[in-house]
Amino acid sequence: MMPGVRVHPLLSVLAARRAEGSCPSNRTDGHRVALAVEGGGSRATYSSGMVLALEELGLAPCFDAVYGASAGALAGSWLVGAQAAHCCAGWYRPGLMERVTKPGRGLRGQPVVDVEYLINTVGEKVIPVDWQRVLEAEVPLHPVATDVETGEAVDLHDTIVDKASLQLALRASAAVPVLAGLPIEIAGRRYVDAAVAEPIPFRTAVDQGATHVLVLRTRRADQTAIDATRLEKALVSRLGAVNVPGLVHVLGTRLENRRADDRRLAHATASPGDEPPYLLEVRPPQGADTINPLETDPDVLRRGIETGQRALRDALELDEGLDAERAEPTPA
Repeated sequence: MMPGVRVHPLLSVLAARRAEGSCPSNRTDGHRVALAVEGGGSRATYSSGMVLALEELGLAPCFDAVYGASAGALAGSWLVGAQAAHCCAGWYRPGLMERVTKPGRGLRGQPVVDVEYLINTVGEKVIPVDWQRVLEAEVPLHPVATDVETGEAVDLHDTIVDKASLQLALRASAAVPVLAGLPIEIAGRRYVDAAVAEPIPFRTAVDQGATHVLVLRTRRADQTAIDATRLEKALVSRLGAVNVPGLVHVLGTRLENRRADDRRLAHATASPGDEPPYLLEVRPPQGADTINPLETDPDVLRRGIETGQRALRDALELDEGLDAERAEPTPA
């Protein structure tokens, strides 16, 4: 460890937990460490690759909870179920994403992004997910979605009691308005894609007591937040404030909220005297592909996975967080 080089408190905690072999059932450090995984359609190949790197580094059991938005919730389920390597390969399996995402279906009034097929067919028959392992995982999964009536982000963790409800929560988290069809109903409430209200689900983690949050992003630092498209606004407006009151409201403030999240994460530091929560984001590097959310090219998607893997490993190496056992004490 070079003199004067500080380790981010989050990485210090992760390193100590990995060295001790701790898991949620035997924690003694008093911290609550969360992982927040951004989605974004096919852009989530980046965060999926980062999740894969965490699995490869043996860091998955070091978290106390995993929060995911949209495709980030699906990647989070792979991590807590210890099957990220198996499932990530689905992103670039020839023909698979072309079946999941078909813009032409929208012309026939069908979902452009078939989330139900992705979770209930691909996850059962094509690249089977061991859903029981996700349900029984010591590190709990918190899929986040947007409530249609209120426009607020909602943690669906407490609605998950079996495989069917887990799959439904994941579908709700990724139910992109219009593109993925109708909202998903759970216990009498209607939900759509988490990205409408909270595309980067770190705020829910912090609200629930997280002291340290590792945030996996799918946009490069030079990619600024974008507003809802004119088509999104027009379609939601057509549905009307009576049918989707929360969506009408949240789309009007989405750009402002996204920019606020970007600023908070970009300026999150861990200087002496800082108080938790400690936030650390990992983003795709400069020069990485600008991946369209509807991208289906296997080569592009594979590069996204591989770039995400490297970005996560480089971020930990840069902060020397995995050598924290030998680091000077830092605030934690």
